[in-house]
Amino acid sequence: MLRSLVAPPHVIEVAHDRDAADEEAFTLRRNLSREKLEEALTNHHVLWIDAVDIDDDEIRWLESTLSLHPVVVGDIKRDDRRPTLRTYPDYVFLSLFQPNVKNTTINGDEIHVLIGENWLLTVRKESSTAVDGAYDRAAANTDYWYRGIGYLLYMVIQSVVDSYYPLLDRLSNQLNSLEEKAMNDGDKALQKSVFRIKQQLINLRQMVAPQREVISNMIGEERIAASPDDRDLFRHLYERLLRVYDVIDAQRDLASNVLDLLESQDASKLAKAVGRLTVLSMIFLPPTFIVGLFGLNFVTTAPEFEIPISGAALFLFIVVATLLISAGIAWFFRRQGWL
Repeated sequence: MLRSLVAPPHVIEVAHDRDAADEEAFTLRRNLSREKLEEALTNHHVLWIDAVDIDDDEIRWLESTLSLHPVVVGDIKRDDRRPTLRTYPDYVFLSLFQPNVKNTTINGDEIHVLIGENWLLTVRKESSTAVDGAYDRAAANTDYWYRGIGYLLYMVIQSVVDSYYPLLDRLSNQLNSLEEKAMNDGDKALQKSVFRIKQQLINLRQMVAPQREVISNMIGEERIAASPDDRDLFRHLYERLLRVYDVIDAQRDLASNVLDLLESQDASKLAKAVGRLTVLSMIFLPPTFIVGLFGLNFVTTAPEFEIPISGAALFLFIVVATLLISAGIAWFFRRQGWL
């Protein structure tokens, strides 16, 4: 699907003259046919073409109409590439990533942006909703068009960068909740949740890191940031992306701390279990010794040695003695806090 916004040529001419801009009010034309778009490009109108889930026929039309390089066409058709910035004689090619959650896994939806002298092309999937916000704003307010194609590009990148914040806030809330649960009682299910969030943060980091370099390079690209005001806008985007990167690193550290807390709780539980087993073995050690001692025949006399106590009384005495000794040891360990 191809949708478009078309402004008259005088928008570029009065882009830096606000008085003239106020006098030259205009109405945006929307969703023109291919023939009308070709005519508008020939007459140097200002265009924004938003290509959503386009097919091969639409790609061929864009390639022919905008004189796209075959390498650019190949990049548009492929997925899962790194964010990149390449310059060509007639346009600049930019590739960005918007985070998208699918089945607890964070993937990057690639957004291709091409910037010509008087046109802007965005190629994306329908799930890349960040561009919709910038497109709707540009369609609702004609003042943005007086600031030039560079400002429209700024709006697109700003929407992509802002799409990271809600996701990071949600991950932060999940980590804080898991940390509270870990403080109360550790659980293997918590470890799986933290590991999943940590993997999501790693995926976000892999998307954000190269985009920092792309935006940094854009600041020095004259065709994109020709004026000091435009360069300040893209510096602002670079700083925002740096903050996103810092938040991701902070959340990764928090995830690692939660994992360390869960592991320390597991180690503490294991130590307590071993301690209980050791105490129980010490409680049963005296009875075991007494029973074993009376079960040995290590003295032989002639005539045989006789104990002046009946067997039943001796048996009862041994049983009572072993129980008292075990109870005494258990009482002592409990008083010391070992049991």
